[in-house]
Amino acid sequence: MARAVPLICCCLSLIPLSQAMAEPTVLTVNEAIRLAQDNNPDVRSLATEIGAAKARVDGASLLLQNNPTMAVEAGSRRQQSFGSGVEYGIQVLQQVEVAGQRGIRIDAASAALDATDARLQALRVDVTAQVRESFGCVVAADQRVQLAAEALTIAQQGVDAVDERFRAGAIPLLELNTARVELGRATRSRADAQRRLSEAAASLRLLLGLDPSATFTTRDESTTGSPLETTEDLLTQALANRGELEESRRALEAAKAEARLAERAWIPSPRLGASYRYEQDTDTNIVLGVVQFDLPVFNRNGAARGVTAARVDQLALALDATERRIQQEVLTARDRVQAARSAADGYAGDVVRAMQQNMELVTDSYRAGKIEFLQLVVIRRQAVEAQGEYIDVLEELNAAEAQLGRALGRSE
Repeated sequence: MARAVPLICCCLSLIPLSQAMAEPTVLTVNEAIRLAQDNNPDVRSLATEIGAAKARVDGASLLLQNNPTMAVEAGSRRQQSFGSGVEYGIQVLQQVEVAGQRGIRIDAASAALDATDARLQALRVDVTAQVRESFGCVVAADQRVQLAAEALTIAQQGVDAVDERFRAGAIPLLELNTARVELGRATRSRADAQRRLSEAAASLRLLLGLDPSATFTTRDESTTGSPLETTEDLLTQALANRGELEESRRALEAAKAEARLAERAWIPSPRLGASYRYEQDTDTNIVLGVVQFDLPVFNRNGAARGVTAARVDQLALALDATERRIQQEVLTARDRVQAARSAADGYAGDVVRAMQQNMELVTDSYRAGKIEFLQLVVIRRQAVEAQGEYIDVLEELNAAEAQLGRALGRSE
């Protein structure tokens, strides 16, 4: 079902913006998304983890993981036949991995890097959806401020009309007092609308990582929504794009690599080297090759092997659960969009114009004596409430489409 009306054709409101924007004029939702991707503190924090993950890949790529060791020994040697002398020696050893541990370690670190990158992409998608929804809240809040201002103006006009008829002796004081009460309620409604606009702007400002002291104006450029794709296409798109799913896949790959590494960790890694010894009493130089390794008799890395195997099973289950959760999120978001579009279609055609005309005509009708005071109050309240409901419907439609974008993994 095509979207019948845009959220707001054009909306301008005064809201703080970061001084980073050279000329704070009009902020569209796309500009807000760009700012959030650049400035959002959560995105920037996670982006720094990419550098750390790359550093771990570089560390895993080292040909030799351990530094060489050197041992130096020196001392005196005493023999009855030769007397005393000095003996000293030097030994240098380098551990070498022989079971393919380096390649497995690189695989694990690379998969962890990919998982971190996927998590960053998932966060960008989530931030985009939050910005779209928050931007729509600001636009709707501004519309409510405008509606409240119009209602206040009409309420004042109503008081003037009632006062005219009261002075003419056509109505009792009760009607005049009631009209004044309605004016007070309209004044309070406008103040509440201003407060809600300020709160919505503060939420958007935090998402964008903006300075609270600058200002900008917002403009909604939403257009008629395109027809929804088939459920199968939506699910396929979500499973291909969702960063959480890719993160789960890469985390599982990393866990499998760590499990393979644990399986081979018990295999002794020999330490190769050479030793030199000098015996002064016999003036002898001795050079020997050295091979040194641990004997895996008591510890065959059983604990680490068990832990990594369990980790693989856990992540495999988590991957299946993530796929099911994403599929359910898509179906829920699709249904929400369909319901929101259906509600918006209910206000298509002349409905909105009729609500506005009622707001404008009811006071004149009362002043001319065509309707009673009770009808004036009821019609005016119904018109204001109907326009408020229309804003609610459009805000819900914007939120529903933002949720669907998140479910499909759209970052723009």
